[in-house]
Amino acid sequence: MTETSAAVAVAVLVGIGLVLIAGRRLRTRDRRALVRDLEDRLEAGMAPGTGSHLESAPTVRRLAVLEATANGDNDPTAAVVPVVRVDFETTDAPGMDLVFEYVADVLEAVHPVLTNRDDCVAHYDVEFTFGPGGLVVEGECRRVSVPPEFADRLLEDEEYRAFDLRRDVERGDRSEGPPVLWGECTTY
Repeated sequence: MTETSAAVAVAVLVGIGLVLIAGRRLRTRDRRALVRDLEDRLEAGMAPGTGSHLESAPTVRRLAVLEATANGDNDPTAAVVPVVRVDFETTDAPGMDLVFEYVADVLEAVHPVLTNRDDCVAHYDVEFTFGPGGLVVEGECRRVSVPPEFADRLLEDEEYRAFDLRRDVERGDRSEGPPVLWGECTTY
């Protein structure tokens, strides 16, 4: 009897392990597909030589997954933070007007994809790298964090533009959490 019980316990544990591994692989595959979709949109909307001085299109540096939170339906869902990097490849820090033009362009490219997928977005991080970089010296990395409500307004209200987005981020930067105006880049 104990051998049978042990065999059943082992079979149950192996089954649970397989289910967890399969679920993780599916989530990873979904995230990779989402990152590809986002990068395709960034490439299409912000490719080099299309009215910008960027040498390469912005890239999705990471799709961070935060702890599960309860949404309005008391259904715990994990919130994502898309982290998009814009490499200026300049030695000087860019001006805020230029920064927010790029933030607006990034949001216009990636926000519709995430909205159509019904992903829960905690906020968007748009990172900017600039400054001298090489073997000995590392360039600087700064970020602007924008809540999804600002992205919604940017896409829905034709009179709300990069200037208005900057103003709202500046006002909200005094509080805990997003938005963040020109903070240091972070890892999640």
